[in-house]
Amino acid sequence: MKLPTEFTRTSAENSWKEFIEWIGFSTLRESLNRKHKSLEDWAAFKDMAPRLFSIEYGLQSVLRKWRSTRKLWYPKEKPVYDAYAFVSSCIEIKKHLTHEQARVFRRRIISEILPNGRLCHLDHEFRTAQSLTEFGWNITHFGFCGDPGPDFVAKRGEIEVEIESKCLSPEIGLGVSYDFAARLMARLNRELQSRHTNSFTTIRIKINGSSQPGGGIDGVKSQILETYKAGHHFSSETLSIEIETTPLEEFFARFPNFQSEDWLQRTFSEIRTQKGDFGYFIRRSEELIFCNLVSMRTNQQAKKIMKLVSTTCERQFSKRRPALLWLHLQGLAPGQIDSNPEWASAFFQMLARHAFTNNRRDHLASLVFTSDADLDHQSVLYRGRDRRRASAAGHLKGYDNKRCRFGTVQVLSPTLS
Repeated sequence: MKLPTEFTRTSAENSWKEFIEWIGFSTLRESLNRKHKSLEDWAAFKDMAPRLFSIEYGLQSVLRKWRSTRKLWYPKEKPVYDAYAFVSSCIEIKKHLTHEQARVFRRRIISEILPNGRLCHLDHEFRTAQSLTEFGWNITHFGFCGDPGPDFVAKRGEIEVEIESKCLSPEIGLGVSYDFAARLMARLNRELQSRHTNSFTTIRIKINGSSQPGGGIDGVKSQILETYKAGHHFSSETLSIEIETTPLEEFFARFPNFQSEDWLQRTFSEIRTQKGDFGYFIRRSEELIFCNLVSMRTNQQAKKIMKLVSTTCERQFSKRRPALLWLHLQGLAPGQIDSNPEWASAFFQMLARHAFTNNRRDHLASLVFTSDADLDHQSVLYRGRDRRRASAAGHLKGYDNKRCRFGTVQVLSPTLS
């Protein structure tokens, strides 16, 4: 199976029609609407969402256009390009699946479109498969249908390797994960009762120290509700909560254009506490509540990523073949994951040392990092037609494990150092 790395208008239209018929128009529209509704209330993600959910934004734009005209337009924007490339890859994969496998694959696509998923996970697997074939590997096993074990088993000559691919962001570099923030804000939105009429209320939640607050999400939620009801501040070693109120008229006088599309993002940029925090607006009749979740910890997600590396290496691979773990920064360039430009290299080296210095992971041959911000999107004229093409390999940064019990395995060329 060779996934497409380029397409023309005709091939995009054919793939799109087959994709719509396979997924179902109403199912795709409903899933995308649910995804975008879940993103609209996240002020902190207004600037990041188009990068983290580029395919979902592209699919929505294409679906809206196709619904009114039944025609597609040639992509000039990255989200639309990403959507066409994703659809083309899905249809090509479907051709090689059995009926039951195609049903499972379709279910996985829909689950990644829904609010709790991200299509970038599947897209990263597509790019990994493309890159392996470009480096001369013949993929003998695909894990697109969610089968247990590694995502891929590839063979070149007499050597077989196992490959697992994972997306890291937006967790990387954040003191609090998106999943933690999303679930906490959703529960507050359901249970928070208005207390201050005609007021703009800020609930500033600060996660302190190196350990997680006791009771997890429910414990933090209960303390916020209690503090808001009492109307005073709360402070402990792991959690602090501050309540501030100002007249609603004064707030709207400061930010008057509340009906503009970018009001939420611009307002959040003005009132947020620090870069990397989360903001969520809750409207209760005559009160506007701004929940600001702030982590006072730096790069705590490194521990989670190291745990991810350990768990993946020890559970996803059979350990009977050399293995490669491919970690991808979605929507970020390596230099964007921290304010210190030198931190990225040190962070990657730390992950490599963690991955290679344990005998339980001596089957791991290489650790690879990529970023979709480094992918090379090109427009190429071919026989008078404008073709769109992306370099699937991107810019690789990786490390070979000299302690691998299978010896040196050149999975990607040139050999990683």
